[in-house]
Amino acid sequence: MRWRIAYYVLCALILAAIVHISIILLIPAYGTQDAYAIISRNTKPFAFHQISGTGTDALLSDIDPFFAYGVCRFERARGGLFMKGPKIDSFWSATVLDEDGTVIYSLNSRTAIDGRLDIILLDPVDILRLREAQPIEAESAIVIESEVKAGFVVLRVLMPDESWNERARNFMQEVSCDPYRPGETAPDANGPDETTPGQKTPSG
Repeated sequence: MRWRIAYYVLCALILAAIVHISIILLIPAYGTQDAYAIISRNTKPFAFHQISGTGTDALLSDIDPFFAYGVCRFERARGGLFMKGPKIDSFWSATVLDEDGTVIYSLNSRTAIDGRLDIILLDPVDILRLREAQPIEAESAIVIESEVKAGFVVLRVLMPDESWNERARNFMQEVSCDPYRPGETAPDANGPDETTPGQKTPSG
């Protein structure tokens, strides 16, 4: 009887060792399958990408069907991030995350200036340059200071019913996601009829 118990215990230990070794061997393959790695494989940096919750385009999990989603991936080697969108009556939120998925900053239509999506993300050195240059686009933007080297922004827009689908889709299509350096001209920051970003209106 005792030898049977010892035999079962030995088999259980061997099985546990096999499972443990298998998990260790699988970590390199599955441990890197985080949100940033998945997004990096499917999107280009500084290109806003609308996403869905199903099929091969499902870059994010646990997507709420009452929201439209988009993502913007950035790499600080190319400069800061300048993300901008038009005004929309529906509620929206934007969450800035680093490579590890840690939230750096979060804002929404209620906390943003004039309810508009307008973000500038810079490191401390570029923040000093921004203060010196005082570009016009920074006057209406939420300026975020961070030393993060790479990350992504997840944008959500509420669609309470199907009548909002087209408005949310149009909003997403107008969202821009561009590299940005203080003192240089920001891309399409104010539209064709407004003062060129990064320059002050001449006086006199």
